[in-house]
Amino acid sequence: MNTLLWIQCGACGGESMAILGLDGPSERGQHTLASFLENERVRLLWHPSLSLESPRELWNIVESILCGREKLTLFCIEGSIIHGPNGTGMFDSFHGKPKKDLIAALCSKAEYVLAMGTCAAFGGIPAAAPNPTEASGIQFTLGKPGGLVSPEWRSSAGFPVINLAGCPVDAVTMLTTMSSILTGTLPALDMLNRPSTVRPCLSEGSCRKCGTAEKVGYSCYNCIGASFPINKRLFRHSESRCIKIIPSVDKAHTFPSVVPV
Repeated sequence: MNTLLWIQCGACGGESMAILGLDGPSERGQHTLASFLENERVRLLWHPSLSLESPRELWNIVESILCGREKLTLFCIEGSIIHGPNGTGMFDSFHGKPKKDLIAALCSKAEYVLAMGTCAAFGGIPAAAPNPTEASGIQFTLGKPGGLVSPEWRSSAGFPVINLAGCPVDAVTMLTTMSSILTGTLPALDMLNRPSTVRPCLSEGSCRKCGTAEKVGYSCYNCIGASFPINKRLFRHSESRCIKIIPSVDKAHTFPSVVPV
């Protein structure tokens, strides 16, 4: 049976939230990690939000993989790889050791390694200057090849790290990509090792247009790319959904009312 292991590193847990169906009521609610595991008959080795085993107990699972007793099909990594301070990796540790070393060791055992989100793929916001945590992606650092593993690195199935860029990458993208891997139909990868399944955040159906501005009132910069600009604000207001503040008619309340127009 195919297996899946999910490890969180630096940055937020946005990909976990998306894949667990926590992005609000929509058709995405049908696309969750739990349904994927059941439909594709994949055994979950560990996920920080789903598994009963504690992070300490995770060490036994890791040992069984590294010793070859346990098969690792899909290795999903969320968040930036933290190398600081001074290259030690101890800003982000596991079982008293740098988590970056654990990730590198597990990568060597996995059939497929998936970078879930822009932080895991390219380092994301934590890797932007001045990068105090010395963050990187798994196989890229911002737009340049090379991160935790070398550009030449390949998994046991012969693939580079599969970069599912997004901030966060949506559940449909993650689950569609993993399903295609298991059926042997993974789309070709581009120059940044992104499959064609990667699409902008909050897009719908077959449309690849970003839907973030329409749905939340703000749009972001370059979320599926390799880097974030450091000379601009992350979010900019979208004129497609303005908000008007009007005084409340109830004199007992001193706060204004906020309504969309």
